[in-house]
Amino acid sequence: MRVVELPARHWAQVRTGDERYLCVRQGGVLTVILDRCKHRGGPLSKGTWDEKTESITCPWHELINSPRDLCRRKVPSVRVGNVLRIVIPDEG
Repeated sequence: MRVVELPARHWAQVRTGDERYLCVRQGGVLTVILDRCKHRGGPLSKGTWDEKTESITCPWHELINSPRDLCRRKVPSVRVGNVLRIVIPDEG
């Protein structure tokens, strides 16, 4: 396992290996999600954030990823000061 850090701010991004992660603010709380659309894996970080509905529109096919969809992509994280830490399992 390895620990990956990203800034504790909305729309912060980090890439490790073949995976991308995105930090979003949902319900006033920062959450780390997999940076993949539910449809075809498009990069949500390149999409459009709707602050009112807290959803992201995918840049590839304009599919709306609702808060419920984003919750399914949630990655456990811990905030330490201005940093969010996530644990990535080793492959293999």
